[in-house]
Amino acid sequence: MSQPRQFVPDDELFLGLLRRLGERGCLPGQLLEQLVLGSLPPAEAAEVRIHVKDCLPCLNSFSPLQGLHESSEPRPRLIVDSPSTRRLQQELTRLAQMEGEPGAAPPILVMGETGTGKGVVAWEIHALSPRASRAFVEVDCTAGPAFRLNLELFGYERGMSPDVAGAAPGLFEAADGGTLFLDDIDALSLDLQGKLLAAIESRSVRRLGGVAARSLDVRVIAATHADLTDAVRRGVFRADLLDRFAGARLTILPLRERPDDILPLARQFAARLSQRRGEIRRLTNDAEDQLRRYRWPGNVRELSAVIERAVMRRGREEIGAEELGLPSI
Repeated sequence: MSQPRQFVPDDELFLGLLRRLGERGCLPGQLLEQLVLGSLPPAEAAEVRIHVKDCLPCLNSFSPLQGLHESSEPRPRLIVDSPSTRRLQQELTRLAQMEGEPGAAPPILVMGETGTGKGVVAWEIHALSPRASRAFVEVDCTAGPAFRLNLELFGYERGMSPDVAGAAPGLFEAADGGTLFLDDIDALSLDLQGKLLAAIESRSVRRLGGVAARSLDVRVIAATHADLTDAVRRGVFRADLLDRFAGARLTILPLRERPDDILPLARQFAARLSQRRGEIRRLTNDAEDQLRRYRWPGNVRELSAVIERAVMRRGREEIGAEELGLPSI
């Protein structure tokens, strides 16, 4: 009798793979992956199908592109109202114009603490580039097991196994001509890192179950709050993939190291949120002084949340220090 193995993250049944479809789980994810890819012995596969017969139709209707749509609200843009942000904007413009020959836009790595605005920076690069009119596709690399991300990124072909009847393109194909933004790239498995490296180097992808590679023109922007050099030393990140980003890396400083950005950001957040509510809320001098002195461990994300909470409080037109709810300094 074989020894039971330890529980692993992929053993979240269908939760990761079919999350968007109102999934219902009934089998460990690793076993499901083997079934779909056709790597189970025939007798064992037949037994597994008995237990998942109600779930397999959901897989046939799964599409990596479901839920992929542009928001009706305009995306936040970089607020260029301080010397540090002007320097950042210049660097973003330089990176955005690094296109090279067709289909050969170098990948970009955006580094910084959690909440520093790496997603906004990625969008800004896209908006400043010749790709601005094409798709900007975001992928959260922490959202689900490796098998789901594999399907989502690369798609799959019709009949890749007896249990999958349909075919679907992946998000790489959806981003053709535009930008693919991989948030928290450090969360990718080593296998997926290898597939990503191959896609960047060959400028093509091959769907799961497919034979022919599909040529693509995609600019990859990756973001991380992790120390990837340390991750390479620990054997959890590929050195050759990190090397692919050697020519285009950008580090966003934490908000505490660029204090001249605090008030322009706070004022913009207050104006935008107040406008949504049909109000005019201004920051008092005391509030602005407290905002300047606070250290912002959660960076821009924390600042946005603090201003939103203050705007939501009904009262006078001005936002005072007491409405910010920050600890005394």
